[in-house]
Parts: sequence; structure tokens; C-alpha cells
Amino acid sequence: MYPSPLVYCSCWDPCNLGPRKLIKTPQPPRKTSTGKPKLTLPPASKKQNYVQPTTKPLVSPNVKSHLGKQEESNNLPYEVINVSPGYRLFRNREQISVTLGDEMFDRKKHLKSEIMDKVKISRTDIIADLEEQISELTMIIEQMNRDHQSAEISLSNEMDLRCAEMKQSFENKNRELREAHRAELKEMENNYKAALEAEKLAAEEKLEEMGKEYKYLKTMFLMYQDSIYDEMEDKWSRKKAEWERDEKLEREKILLQQKNKMTKKFELESEEEKKKISDSYSAVLENLNQEKEELLKQHEKDTLLLEELKKTKEIIEEELLAQASILESLNTTLYQTQIELQREAKDNCQE
Repeated sequence: MYPSPLVYCSCWDPCNLGPRKLIKTPQPPRKTSTGKPKLTLPPASKKQNYVQPTTKPLVSPNVKSHLGKQEESNNLPYEVINVSPGYRLFRNREQISVTLGDEMFDRKKHLKSEIMDKVKISRTDIIADLEEQISELTMIIEQMNRDHQSAEISLSNEMDLRCAEMKQSFENKNRELREAHRAELKEMENNYKAALEAEKLAAEEKLEEMGKEYKYLKTMFLMYQDSIYDEMEDKWSRKKAEWERDEKLEREKILLQQKNKMTKKFELESEEEKKKISDSYSAVLENLNQEKEELLKQHEKDTLLLEELKKTKEIIEEELLAQASILESLNTTLYQTQIELQREAKDNCQE
């Protein structure tokens, strides 16, 4: 009995593809003779192409899911390995087939009559040769399996090394990007600080200019006030003789008219000052609205300055009120002096 031609071993499957459709090799023909039974193999003809046999293979139930893939594997190219004279190994990714020729048994191609006469090999010798060839084949397949495992280990080591190199390069690039980002942030911060300092200096210069303008306006107002006082004193001195001759009602009317004129003049001047202040305030507000996002601190300083201007305005109004009260007191004193002068004149007339 010959062993089964369909054999599967895990050592023949280095790619871990599982059980596949194995090729059933043709069995040698059995011939009966008068003497001891002998096993002979058909001679390999020159025209033989060693095509896969068309016999139907035995397929287990667990292999039914791989039949489609096996049909596709039949179209794959085969690799031919001459193991020994007369012993050829055909293989691809999923199949292995073996072809035995006459050269394996050290036979020469002769006619059938000469072969039957000269070559007498016993059944045991053929089995021993086949076992030797199968052992060689298993050794080759095991060597292939070991080569595949070593290649797989080397590939895994190479992939680990490549992964470590890629990880290191990624960390280096990430570090470089962080350093560049940090340097850019520092540069932006320095530029922002420099711009803020420049704006601060400009705002301080503007504040100094506005302070100078305010001092100038204040001095001009004081000079104008002094000139008004001088003019009023001159007028009072000129009209002193007339006031002495006019009656009480006429004096009051004149004083009222002058008072109205002064109040109107002060109102006009105050309105002009208010307009100037409002114009300057609106201009400052427009500038501040344009530079609001960039100059928050300057906006606060300008608002404080505006509050100071309002306070000065209130002080000026208080001074105006005080001047008006002074004018009224002067009017009363003049009136009293006139009464006293009239009394003295009457007394002198009586004497």
C-alpha cells in the first residue's frame, strides 16, 4: 500500500495560510509479473510538460471557504526547483507539486523490453528511495520555513528600527516647531511692548502739549480779565461825575444795563470756551475711538484729562460767579457812596 498522496503539515505552511487545496501526484502504475512484484514509474518523456493532474482532490469541510482563493492561485506562476536528477519541485504561493522522473532511480531511457530485462528494482528499494527523497524534501521545506522565520524576524526588527527612527524624527521636528513657535511668540511680545512704549511716549507728549495749551489759555483768560477790570475802572472813573448828577433810577438802570452787558459778554465768552472745549473734546474722542483697541491706557489718561478740564471749567464758572458777586458788591458800595456824598452835599448846603 502506498501512503496517501494528500498530506498536510504545518511546517510546509510558513505563511500561515491554513489548509489549502493540495495537488494529488500521480501514482506509479502497478504491474504484475511471474516473479517478485516490482514497482516501476512511468518514464518521463521528452514531450511531457508536467502539467497539474486533473484528478479531483479530497477537500475537508474546513477547507471549503478557501476554494475560491485556490482557483485564483492556479493562475499564479510556478517556481521549478530541480532537487535531484529526476526529482522536480513545482511550487507557488499556495501550492506544491512534485514530479518524479526516471533519472531519480538512475535509469536511462530505453525501450520497454530492455527496461524489463535489465532493470530489476525491488519494492523495498523503491520505498527506501522514496522515503529518502521525502526526508530530503521535508528538510528543504523545514529549511525554507526557518529562512522564512528568520526573514520575518529581520523584517520585524527592521520595521521596529524604522518606527523608532520615524518617532525620533517626529519628536525632533515637533521640538523644532515648538522652539520656533516660542521664538516667534517672544518676538511678537517684544514688538508689542516696543509699540506700546512708543504709543505711551506719544501720548505723554500729547498730554504735555495739551497742558501747555491749557496754561496758555488760562494766562490769556487772566490777562483778558485784568483788561476788563481796567476798562471797567476807567469807565467808572469817567462816569463818576455823571453818576453823581443822575438820579437813583437812572443809576440803577445803567448798572443793570452794564450788568446785563457783562453777563451777556461772559455768557458769550463762556459759550465760546465751551465750544472750544467741546470741539477739542470731540476731536479727542474721535482720535480715541480710532485708537481705542491699541491705546486703552491712553484712553484712560485722556478721560482723566477731560475730567480735569471739566473741573477747570467749573472753577472758571465759579470764578465768573465770584466776579459777578464782586460787581454787585461794587455796585452797592457805589450806591452807598453816592448816598453818602448826597448827604454830605445837603449838609454843606444847609451850613
